[in-house]
Amino acid sequence: MKALALTLMLALGASLVTGEASAATGDDGGPYILAENSWVCVTPEAYDAAITEADKTDDIRALRKKMLDDKQCLTIDDDDIEDMLAPFVQVTERQDEKVKVRFEVEYYKRIAFLHRNFARVTFAGWTHQDRLRPRSSLANDD
Repeated sequence: MKALALTLMLALGASLVTGEASAATGDDGGPYILAENSWVCVTPEAYDAAITEADKTDDIRALRKKMLDDKQCLTIDDDDIEDMLAPFVQVTERQDEKVKVRFEVEYYKRIAFLHRNFARVTFAGWTHQDRLRPRSSLANDD
């Protein structure tokens, strides 16, 4: 699943990372973390479609797979949140209640006892602003 997510985000435009200054939007930019099971989509419209479909379906796994296969959205799980690197989730743009976020995740793969391969992937996409949590909230979770 991780490899598929990596492929998706590369195809979606993980390189869509833009250099818009957070100061230009009046936002401090973060650092934030995403709530578990947050949708991150290529456009605000794709996000709305994913949420609408999620409310209608009983098979959320099939919806996640469909959105991933269609290269529209993915969901961020607890493992992804743990693997996020500083400066964690940064807000790069706002549109109504949606925010364009950017974050980097590091994936490891053991290839031998003392060796491992890793990849750092920068993700960029849209989510709802309510899915953002202050980074400091991780320290407060028990």
